[in-house]
Amino acid sequence: MPRLTALSRPLACAATILCAAVLAPAALAAAPRLARTPALAPRLTQTPALAPRLTQTPALAPRLTQTPPAGAAQARGTVVALGWSSFTIRIGGRRMSVVRALTTAADAVTSGDYPYVYGGGHAEAGTASIGIKGPGYNGRRLGFDCSGAVGAVLAGAGLLPAGMPVPNDAGVIAELRQAKLIAPGIGRGAGAVTFWDKPGVHIFMSINGRDFGTSDGGAGNATQPHGGAGWLNDGAPDAANPAFKPYHLVAAELTAPTVYGPTLTFQTGDAYDLLESVVVGDALHVSYTRGRQGVLTAATVAFAGARTLTATITAVGDDGSSVTVQTAAGQTLTLDTASPRLLDWLGVGDEVSLTYTPGAGGAPVARTIQRVQ
Repeated sequence: MPRLTALSRPLACAATILCAAVLAPAALAAAPRLARTPALAPRLTQTPALAPRLTQTPALAPRLTQTPPAGAAQARGTVVALGWSSFTIRIGGRRMSVVRALTTAADAVTSGDYPYVYGGGHAEAGTASIGIKGPGYNGRRLGFDCSGAVGAVLAGAGLLPAGMPVPNDAGVIAELRQAKLIAPGIGRGAGAVTFWDKPGVHIFMSINGRDFGTSDGGAGNATQPHGGAGWLNDGAPDAANPAFKPYHLVAAELTAPTVYGPTLTFQTGDAYDLLESVVVGDALHVSYTRGRQGVLTAATVAFAGARTLTATITAVGDDGSSVTVQTAAGQTLTLDTASPRLLDWLGVGDEVSLTYTPGAGGAPVARTIQRVQ
């Protein structure tokens, strides 16, 4: 992991960060509510239900849509965030309170001993990145700035969506206020969470009596020599600075249940159709490569618990949302389609090879449909 050998904890934060492609992510990611934090070793803790079994159809392991490249890493998890060219999976997960999830996420960021990097952590919530030109930036090292670090912890507890861009400090406060998750003033009592924000300049937070961030106006944490995000054990003098405005997490959120688990965020690169049939909640098997700047690029995606069959299309829904097929043995199966585009250039009478998974509503869901040549 890249290290910064001579940088103290800066007070300045990216006040007008634009979350662009220059902010390349590392393997540390956090997930939205019902998903959490920096990634540990990939692990799948849930076994998906099998789709309806057809007696003549052999069961297959999750089928990769393409052949994974040599040396590709593998991960299994549940999709918790989905963009046009990126997605985030949660690997396993444990139910806990929001305060405990915030603490666990802060522990994970601290253990990474990431350096301070201006703009770091803004491209994808919970993911260290190379940032933009400013303090700590050299175009290679991965780290967080103040709001990137706070955003990582918030995403770990589901208070910001994992894998999505993180705004600057004032933007973080604005989003939390709009969602009615925070209110002005210092948090009181056991488990209180307070954010200290100097708008456009700097932000840090207190979680159950412990301060976290890249700086709180003190000397920092001697156990983190690289001067980056982590727990701060120096008295938080900026908490007494009137330039810093306090906001506290509302009481209802302190004990609210959430699910914490390591996450990974992937880019799709040139594979523009890789996510065509993917939706939030899908259990996936992903093969991926890691770029020099820490970017994870998905090479192939397979649906956990998927099965395949060869059959003939006998009916197509008017809007392309369903398809009915008949096997050579005469068995009939009606499936929802993950995307109406799966039926482009196909129609009644076509013999197809079809991959499907169980559906939440009971009907299986077609994920790929290809004409048999």
